[in-house]
Amino acid sequence: MEKVLLDKRDGYAIVTLNRPDAMNALSRELRADFVKAFAECCSDESIRVVILTGNGRAFCAGFDLKELASTGGDAADEADNTIARAMEAFGGPVIGAINGHAITGGFEMALACDVLIASENARFADTHARVGIMPGWGLTVLLPEAIGARRAKQMSVTGNYVDAETALAWGLVNEVVDHDRLVDRAHELAADIASVPPSGVAGIL
Repeated sequence: MEKVLLDKRDGYAIVTLNRPDAMNALSRELRADFVKAFAECCSDESIRVVILTGNGRAFCAGFDLKELASTGGDAADEADNTIARAMEAFGGPVIGAINGHAITGGFEMALACDVLIASENARFADTHARVGIMPGWGLTVLLPEAIGARRAKQMSVTGNYVDAETALAWGLVNEVVDHDRLVDRAHELAADIASVPPSGVAGIL
């Protein structure tokens, strides 16, 4: 089974994390496939927008700790920023369609998106402190920018979950929609953005 799915549409693409049985945890294989999917979007000039979402009940649960434990790896050693670099290399906006839990590395991936649409089932948590590693993909800057320094510190030092409605009230996400409407709403936004002249979008990003 492919660990990342790429579906191209008219003017935009959908990148779907596809390890539903493992809450889309970031295994080495998934990370490699993710980078390849975004590289393909970068090389295709017709792709103006990317929708990033997850298959199943989670958006992304962060690093695959079971894989690391079985191979003797360490999350701190593997916390490179290849995923962040792959997203940054794409010149257009990335819409995060957060379908469920976005935890630690998955939360950082969500924060790297330009627009966040959350399902009513979405949950966000920064558990870096709990697992003893430092954020490596920009969370320490992006989270305070999104919700303010005090709320960001609260999330990071407690590791507690923030539900979708709280995320909306705090300014973490743009919208909360019914779970069944999430992908459709992301498609609507992607189509809207793709209809704007590229020069206009580039001047804003």
